[in-house]
Amino acid sequence: MRKSRHAGQKLALAMSLVCAVLTLPAFAAFVWLWQTRGLADTWTPSLLAVAAFFGFCAVVCFAMSVPQPVLPEDELPGGG
Repeated sequence: MRKSRHAGQKLALAMSLVCAVLTLPAFAAFVWLWQTRGLADTWTPSLLAVAAFFGFCAVVCFAMSVPQPVLPEDELPGGG
């Protein structure tokens, strides 16, 4: 059983979705520049770095948005 998401976790989930959506056009732009200008152009590897950033941002924000499981009563801190 898990707790419900609090406001910060809901915000992290929303940011995860935004980052995941922004990954797609960044990667598409990288592929387009790779095909038209090649890897020697400075914009091409930069767009790959942007796509990787958004991808990892989505993963990290999603991990922060997962609610923690409820602790059993005997494992609660200070509840001896």
